[in-house]
Amino acid sequence: MSAQVTRRSLVLGSSAVVATALARTRPLSAAEAAAPVAPAQSGGGLARLIANENPYGPAASARRAVADSLATAWQYPMGHDQDLKKQIAEREGLTPSHIMLADGSSEILRIAGLVYGTGGREVVAARPTFGFLQDYARQLGATVTEVPLDEQLRHDLKGLAAAVTGKTGLLYVCNPNNPTGTLIPGPELRPFLQAMASRTTVLVDEAYLDLWDDWPAHTATDRVRAGDPVIVTRTFSKLHGMAGLRVGYALAPPEIIQRLEKHRMTLLGCAGVAAATASYQDLEFQAFSRARLQEGLAITTGALRELKLRHVEQGRGNFVFFDTGGPLADFSAAMRRAGYQVGRPFPPYDTWCRVSMGTVEQMRGFAAALRDYF
Repeated sequence: MSAQVTRRSLVLGSSAVVATALARTRPLSAAEAAAPVAPAQSGGGLARLIANENPYGPAASARRAVADSLATAWQYPMGHDQDLKKQIAEREGLTPSHIMLADGSSEILRIAGLVYGTGGREVVAARPTFGFLQDYARQLGATVTEVPLDEQLRHDLKGLAAAVTGKTGLLYVCNPNNPTGTLIPGPELRPFLQAMASRTTVLVDEAYLDLWDDWPAHTATDRVRAGDPVIVTRTFSKLHGMAGLRVGYALAPPEIIQRLEKHRMTLLGCAGVAAATASYQDLEFQAFSRARLQEGLAITTGALRELKLRHVEQGRGNFVFFDTGGPLADFSAAMRRAGYQVGRPFPPYDTWCRVSMGTVEQMRGFAAALRDYF
């Protein structure tokens, strides 16, 4: 009797292949699983130093969780995110009603732009900074007021406060800032947020904050606990190396979470939530990611200091922002020839490049390419 091939058998067969491949990571420690599994290469064989990704993730524990989740992938995702919400709430001193999980933090940013930036209201943000929220709000007809960074490439808090008016629906603060990596320290941030929250809703994007061990000293979550109209967004794309699995979350007072949830655009897949739940508990892998990131940053900033190139010292992102001294297009083309995909323009800093951290080995190679270029 010949075998009968059906759509179901193909799907099940494909799932088995995926599960087998993922299961091969089971014996690996965090360190062993890291570099060889996810090399930061683009399609052209270039080292991918352009998108602020983590080339070491996901953790082996997260990969095992994805493999295990395939057994129930036939089910619609309903209630599968409750454990992760409880874990986040416990760590943050909040309740699950303070938590919203979404398709990356970018979904929450866009929902916030819709909820707080439309209906004749305005959005205030720094420039340059991460632009998903502002761009989406503009598409919906919102007015966006942008305040230039100060001379140290930090958020100009006085300028932002002055830009907030009675029409401002949302103040957006990316901390640490993308693309500069500059941090508003907690003791400076918290009184600013308290003052601004009496005038408008504030969203603090902390996508990069947990890349450093001292992140609790700088987070804005205490204003959430106080019940202020403050939204904090985080992501599993950076520290946890899960940019392709699309999981992020918001912390906010329950009434704000309810308002955001009404405009949810997606349902989170079981695989992403399973991976995030495992990775959130995997403190060993998180420490490994931080250590490798900081090693890459030290190599890169060491080369920039040696070459006397202006750059952001002690940046808090998984990237470095530096002045190439000439047209960015020329520098990017030269790095591409050397095997490294870097940079995109961040006006008005037209000669500056944001280089994302690849593996430690890749950053050694990039430092050598810098020395050859300059």
